[in-house]
Amino acid sequence: MKTIIFSLLIVTTLFSASTLANNDSQYEQMAKQLSKQLETSLKVMNNPKLIKANAKYIKSLYEALVEEGFTKEQALQLVAATLASKK
Repeated sequence: MKTIIFSLLIVTTLFSASTLANNDSQYEQMAKQLSKQLETSLKVMNNPKLIKANAKYIKSLYEALVEEGFTKEQALQLVAATLASKK
């Protein structure tokens, strides 16, 4: 009986160790993928063409709000709120 319990304990321990090793490997793989995604995102966000296009959009939004009758202060607040909600 003690031999059976000991054998089950060994099998369970080996299975647990194998599962933990697989989980560690999966976490490492996920971490590498996330790192690559973040690096790519930073490259895209720092693209001068994209930054310039975003600035043009913000300016156009502000000017359109003023043209529609909002005060400059109201337009600025609406643009700021719009940008804050995109984060």
